[in-house]
Amino acid sequence: MQYYELNCTAYLLKDIYFDEANERIGSHINNGMALDNELLRTHQAKGYKFYVHDLFYPRESDKIYKKGRVYMFKIRSIDNELISKIRKVITQVEPRDFQILAIELKTYRQSFINQLYTVTPAVLTVDNRFWIKGNSMELLTRRIQDNLIKKYQDYYGETIETEESFIQGIQIKNHKPIGLKYKGIRLMGNKMSILVKEDKLSQKLAFMALGTGILEKNSSNGMGFCIGK
Repeated sequence: MQYYELNCTAYLLKDIYFDEANERIGSHINNGMALDNELLRTHQAKGYKFYVHDLFYPRESDKIYKKGRVYMFKIRSIDNELISKIRKVITQVEPRDFQILAIELKTYRQSFINQLYTVTPAVLTVDNRFWIKGNSMELLTRRIQDNLIKKYQDYYGETIETEESFIQGIQIKNHKPIGLKYKGIRLMGNKMSILVKEDKLSQKLAFMALGTGILEKNSSNGMGFCIGK
């Protein structure tokens, strides 16, 4: 297994508040995908898109990314063809919020993962409500596992049958849910650290999390973007 990462350098054309940044980046990627017929079909189709993006960095202490400054953001995917096409089209988008100055493509092979940390909040909806701290941890753990298994099976075409969770422990890092804007609403998510088991299947699922994100709105709003240690 391996995933592919685009390290994008962006020049901001306007101030962007932190809770809008995910949506602005996602919109730029989507506009790029509309320039390619195959990518457009992927964007419009139901199902997993197999990519995820994060936020601008470095972070700003006042939570406002500044016009005229240069920031970085990342796009990841387990699909080499997909990420290569995205790399091409996002430089062709007519800039509205920011302009892409440079892109570097990196490839990462599977390696041992002890813990996962979410860089962007992970979002889970249960009965049309957002999961928040204090709700069932068992449900959260199961949904993270089920989501990654479905992505793995859908992409690789291999069936995974297990009743054991790949998660040894999970900790919610925020006291209150973190809200990010998306299509006129606020997605309420949580940052978390996940302790990963050492067996082969657990490591596969953890690596899948790095390449595609965890839970919901990974491609559309960059939610659940993870780093591993």
